[in-house]
Amino acid sequence: MRSSAPTSLGWMCRFALSDLRSRLSVLKIFLACLILGVTLVAATASLYRVIEQSLLADTRALLGGDVELDASQPLPDEVQAWIRASGQLSLVRELDTMVSGTSADGGLNFLRAGILVPDAAYPLYGELQLIPDQPLSMLTAQQDGLWGAVIDPVLAERLGQGIGDQIDIGAATFRISGLIENQPDRNLNANWRGLPIMISDDALQAAQLLGPGARIDYEYRVQTDRDLTLWLAEFEQAFPETQWDTTTFAERSERLAERLDQIATALILIAFTTLFIGGLGVANSIHAYLDEKLGTIATLQTLGLRRRPLVGIYLLQIGILGSIAGLIGGAIGLGLSTLALNLAGDTFAATESSGAGQWLSVWAMPLLLSWLFAVLTAYVFALPALARALAASPAGLFRGKVQAAAHEPRSWRIASYGLLAVYIAALLLWLPSSQLGFAFLLALVVLWGLLEALIKGLQLAAKALENGGFAERNFARRLALANLHRPDSPLRATLLSLGTALTLVVACTLLVGTLLRALESTIPAEAPALILYEVLPDQIETLETGLQSLDPGAETELLPLVRGRLASINQQPIAEALADDAQARREAMGDEYKLSYLSGNPEDLELVSGSWWSAPAPQGQPAYMAMEDREANQLGLVVGDQIDFTVEGQTIPAEIKAIYRQKGLQTRFWFEGVLQNGALDALIGRYVGVVYQSDPAAKASQQWLARNIPNVITLRTADWLETAGDLLGKATAGLAAVALVSLTASLLVLSSVVSVSRRRQLYEANLLHILGARHPAIRSAMLLETGLLTCVATLFATALGALIALPLAATLLKLPAGDLWWLGALIAAAVSALALLGGLLPTLRALKLNQAMLLREG
Repeated sequence: MRSSAPTSLGWMCRFALSDLRSRLSVLKIFLACLILGVTLVAATASLYRVIEQSLLADTRALLGGDVELDASQPLPDEVQAWIRASGQLSLVRELDTMVSGTSADGGLNFLRAGILVPDAAYPLYGELQLIPDQPLSMLTAQQDGLWGAVIDPVLAERLGQGIGDQIDIGAATFRISGLIENQPDRNLNANWRGLPIMISDDALQAAQLLGPGARIDYEYRVQTDRDLTLWLAEFEQAFPETQWDTTTFAERSERLAERLDQIATALILIAFTTLFIGGLGVANSIHAYLDEKLGTIATLQTLGLRRRPLVGIYLLQIGILGSIAGLIGGAIGLGLSTLALNLAGDTFAATESSGAGQWLSVWAMPLLLSWLFAVLTAYVFALPALARALAASPAGLFRGKVQAAAHEPRSWRIASYGLLAVYIAALLLWLPSSQLGFAFLLALVVLWGLLEALIKGLQLAAKALENGGFAERNFARRLALANLHRPDSPLRATLLSLGTALTLVVACTLLVGTLLRALESTIPAEAPALILYEVLPDQIETLETGLQSLDPGAETELLPLVRGRLASINQQPIAEALADDAQARREAMGDEYKLSYLSGNPEDLELVSGSWWSAPAPQGQPAYMAMEDREANQLGLVVGDQIDFTVEGQTIPAEIKAIYRQKGLQTRFWFEGVLQNGALDALIGRYVGVVYQSDPAAKASQQWLARNIPNVITLRTADWLETAGDLLGKATAGLAAVALVSLTASLLVLSSVVSVSRRRQLYEANLLHILGARHPAIRSAMLLETGLLTCVATLFATALGALIALPLAATLLKLPAGDLWWLGALIAAAVSALALLGGLLPTLRALKLNQAMLLREG
């Protein structure tokens, strides 16, 4: 009876492991490429799950209620009575002001702060955690003649104050009685308003911050057990002419989840780009490994080993290597995710529902999926090389050299395509946003197609140049061109791996360079030293005279600020014009639009369509208006449309003459609309403005304003730059880290390409030398080939990387990046030259070895 032991699973596993141990060093690049990609995949997936669970665990607490109503005036009594009949109601009044405290060196620090005055029912959801752990009413009460204030820890640090110290708010002096450890409804309220300070209603009166012209936001939160859709429908039916912005926690949750999905998908796709680049290294590395195993495979077949166990042995090896890389990369990625969460502190703390389910979702699932994608990537990229190696004819043993088949068998090709389809389906199912995932795969296909077209064009061009006389009587040129178009040329593998990686590196370089330039040069050169808010009309003369006396060189520009509500579009009331979109209708009816004049255009607004004007507003006719592009797009407005605003009971008709975009980081006031001069004169109640002077003079001006005109809110550009610098620094570090990992993966991929082609280059170079070619000519040919590849890879990556980065910089950052193309080209040239020359130098050094020995080694 024939024994089945030689083909048993146990025997195949033992043989696969033994065979791997003998040549594991050849597969170091295989493991390194997979580990790098899987590390990013695991880290981003784990971070996304933690953030998602932290932010979406209780969206009611994040919003502060089931429904939020924002208004600039108190809700009418009948509205409040209707709401209380269906649930609980809580009110938080909020306004911005300046706060001052004495620093350690005896100077005064002036910072913008958001004053919060919550009622007794606050918060409806979640828990307000304070230090010390005492009721808010007790901490904000008056003691020893001073009102208590509970402030944000970051604000306390910037002021240089702690619990027990004193700060000035308006006309009153407060004692810092506590710190806000956790405010349940603030996680999603990150904006450019000041950091929060909580005080009592009586303290607000004592600070005299409620004078004429004071801007107060009334934030009402509703808690109800009723179905929110029905509640909202009945509320809108009872009060159709709403003058407040209404948001439900379901809408906020949906928008938050959508934004989280978009961010997470982008991060995970960047990780998969690195994993894809690593997959090219897997293909090259496994090709080099199997080239060394061709003799072993042929010998085993000659000795009678059946094809099925032979296939099983090498499939097992790939699975083992993929599993090792997946587990190592997954563990490193989860470790990096844990480190990032620890650095973030309590920002994304675990929710109260933490347990086995959360552990599985946050840690076990990313590790399992990392392992799965590592194995899938290994098989997808290794199967073609394995198929060609196993299709090699054992008869080559008798001719002295076994060669892999030129093409994989049809059954293997079908299996490869099927596995690739599974890989793509798993990726799309796992990604939070399958639409972005599909767009990524489409972009990848386009990139691959462009590279394939480039490679085919280069091969045809190299062949035409060789036959057209360019290389005539020049051995080095002829050899270099022949190496580019010959059937086994490394051109395809080199450009696919290096071109893909360099494209990502160039895109990251342009984005990082744009951010850094915007922060370090553009903004300081163009921005004023001081920004002013809430200047009342009767304070303008005092303000300008006072600032001029402090600094004769100071230049002050003031613009009116009028807040109006949109009433109609093209003579159609908002309720009818947006009848088909309930959310857009509520936002349009509840929002207050910030309107001003164009004047000197200090915001440096950029036209999208239409044209500016020079004439003042005509009497009795609609004034020309330019509208911000985001608002116009949301409402479907174009140049020529007619809109009406209501301001303090008066109607302001306007014709849209232009659409403009804000200038990203340089924007200070974010006007939704600017009108012809004179159109708002009768309604101007406050001004905003800028002061151009040196930063030391701005500090003195800020102190003078805080003492003499305390209602004016000031913001020093230097402080804003410091805050923006911290944020952009972190973003830059993240982009640089991603680019570095991708670059490392691409260099490893290129190393695998070199390892595949080096033996062939050495064999052919020494054969040519024996046949009479001189080493200088051979070296010249190799250097010329490398130079051509460097130029092509640089040009391709610069063009495509810029094509990706420039629209992102223009649309998301609203910053120009086109003039930085040279930086992307420089980085691409340096990286490609380093990578290609780094792989070529060992080959050039090996030419000095004994030719006979190299030829005997094959």
